Amino acid sequence: MNFYDTEKILALLEKHGYSPVKSPEEADFVAVNTCSVRQHAEDRAVAFLSSHQYLRKQGKFLCMLGCTANLYGEKLLQKYPFIDIVCGAGNYERLPELLRNRKRKVWVTGDSTHPFIDIPVANSGNVSAFVTVTKGCENFCSYCVVPFTRGKLKSKSPETIYEEIKKLVEQGVKEIVLLGQNVNEYGNDTGIRFTEILEKIASFEGILRLWFLTSHPKDMPDELMASFKNMPKLYKHLHLPLQSGSDRMLKLMNRKYTVERYLEIIEKVRTAVPDISITSDIITGFPSESEDDFWKTVSVIKEVKFDDLFVFKYSERPGTSASMMNDDVPLTEKERRHKTILDIQEAISIERNRRFTGKTDSVFVLKKSRKKREGFFIGRSSSNKSVLFESFGSHPGTLEKVVFTSADRHYLYGYSCEEDKKQRLLLQEQE
Repeated sequence: MNFYDTEKILALLEKHGYSPVKSPEEADFVAVNTCSVRQHAEDRAVAFLSSHQYLRKQGKFLCMLGCTANLYGEKLLQKYPFIDIVCGAGNYERLPELLRNRKRKVWVTGDSTHPFIDIPVANSGNVSAFVTVTKGCENFCSYCVVPFTRGKLKSKSPETIYEEIKKLVEQGVKEIVLLGQNVNEYGNDTGIRFTEILEKIASFEGILRLWFLTSHPKDMPDELMASFKNMPKLYKHLHLPLQSGSDRMLKLMNRKYTVERYLEIIEKVRTAVPDISITSDIITGFPSESEDDFWKTVSVIKEVKFDDLFVFKYSERPGTSASMMNDDVPLTEKERRHKTILDIQEAISIERNRRFTGKTDSVFVLKKSRKKREGFFIGRSSSNKSVLFESFGSHPGTLEKVVFTSADRHYLYGYSCEEDKKQRLLLQEQE
């Protein structure tokens, strides 16, 4: 979502006469679009601006945009004297005005009546594109800062979504990734179901592949689970954050589901689509997480056998209810638990990927591989696995039949099995 917003900000500024430059030294304004989900992301953004504060002596402006800007507002200007402009994620439409006025120490934060930038993004040859369908969240998970940085849930109108995608297709985009903090809640404020949006987009001529991020276990509808079986263009891939395998922890996190309910969803989805890939998020070291709570999480990981996990060490976020809890798990313990889960998941991911060895699948071709010699491409399998395959005639934005010969943690490996490409390989071997 941060990447998507950055593209939209660039389009907005270009519409108002600004052009991107290759280095900060060439710029009139240097801006960082920030994320506040974890402290580390904030620290990196501040460090970047700090390292370029010397540019202010040359009359240049340093700007902090996005979630961190919304979270702290004017306090950023007080704490970091080198920051000139602060603009929150809900007020990007005012950014051109802020830059044009060239005033230092100004900030715009809070909710906006225009949360979406409805300006087309010029596609630079990519065959895949992000499209945000919602902004904000009202679930208030106790560790999460998003409700405070992105505001209330707002659904983008279906017409706006369809028009945005049609323009992307006209520019050669063949794969669409729909984004929302919880896409299951799309339409809660308008009465339109998320599956309706999916079905409509899947019907567009030119779209070859479709997927979405992220779903919440508390409101995973049966009709969305059925979409993985009934919608051929939809990747057979579900990202469903677990966060913890302990019901006690889930209650403290205000996740509004139990481990039993989570496992029911996994069983339903895998019954409908046995080859579906399932990924998840885990937090280690949440306040009061005991050794028993931790091993309950490990137990669920081993039972579900996720295709991959994103594992995070808990970090306190301002304004959240968890910030009022005692952060009593030592950093060394958080790191131990973090590493333990990563090591366990390493073996599971390899096992899950190797089950595709010897199989043939339709792979969406993303781009040529830069790390391999001529004739290698990177794509995504129908279950959204990263694929590195050999071919002498593939084109980004097409579907390619690939036979998988091996796998590791991160990739399925193989070669194109289309007849004309086999012939080219045979001729090369004979030469």
